Amino acid sequence: MSRELAVRAIREGSRFLVTCHVRPDADALGSALGLAAMLRVLGKEPVVYCQDGVPPNLLFLTGSSEVVGTTPGGRFDATFVMDAAARVLVPVLPSRSESGPVIVVDHHAAHDDFGELVVREIDACATGEVVLRMWSDLSDGAVPADAAQPLYAAVAADTGGFRYPGTTGDTLRLGASLLDRGVSTWTVSSNLFERWARERMALLGEVLRAMEVHHEGRCAVVCVGRDAFERTGATDEMLEGMVNYGRMLDGVKIAALLWVPRTADAARPEIKISLRSDGEADVAAVAVALGGGGHRVAAGVSLATTMPEAHTRVLAAIRSQLDG
Repeated sequence: MSRELAVRAIREGSRFLVTCHVRPDADALGSALGLAAMLRVLGKEPVVYCQDGVPPNLLFLTGSSEVVGTTPGGRFDATFVMDAAARVLVPVLPSRSESGPVIVVDHHAAHDDFGELVVREIDACATGEVVLRMWSDLSDGAVPADAAQPLYAAVAADTGGFRYPGTTGDTLRLGASLLDRGVSTWTVSSNLFERWARERMALLGEVLRAMEVHHEGRCAVVCVGRDAFERTGATDEMLEGMVNYGRMLDGVKIAALLWVPRTADAARPEIKISLRSDGEADVAAVAVALGGGGHRVAAGVSLATTMPEAHTRVLAAIRSQLDG
């Protein structure tokens, strides 16, 4: 029903703001760009807005050059917020009189809903898949060529290159249908999973050296301070995916990566936390216990505290999940 109402809003409107969660990953931005491309084919006027700009590793996405980094002006018939499971992840939006109704499009099981309408389909492997379902409701035609590549990137990213437990035959068929629209799987995969800058590779060395194992070898934790970024010249975005190295350790059920974002200051401490599971443990439950959210196998949270305190709280929440 929620998707039906979102589709109706698209049919009845003409100008839309399309945005995604702050510090976007490929599913968030790919879903936004894919939806925008679909809206253009339907004769609508989309404006894609990303508060933090386009991360360097996602500049290859079709349509990324059209993304604006400041809050757009003018009136919109609706605002679509893609892949946002928690209110704290929502970017700064125009006033309600300008934004129109806020429509959240997402697939996370653990969430903190906001907005007038929520299209949340937790059986989807990625928010990009929810967007593709919306297209099927809107048109009998093939997925627009300009939408195919960012949506393929969205699906590939959130399935770990079609490796994660949620990957099904339908997931692979979905990917194949987008490849049939002319997507280059090498272009997407190499940009998402390879082509690391030297600074990022140096940061990986810091991460591996800082890795700790806890809870009888079932948990791997890495704490990354600002000094690691200063030594390597890396940026926050370059940490993307490094939490998975902890999960690679034999016997590890849950991996956690904690870091101090560059926007944090001494007066307002903040620790970002990424969590990953081997598929058996539920890291969404860990994140929710700490005030965040996400999926069973991938979740996150932000804590307004110091690194030592965050470290203690995360380990305690992980212990509760592992022993529960």
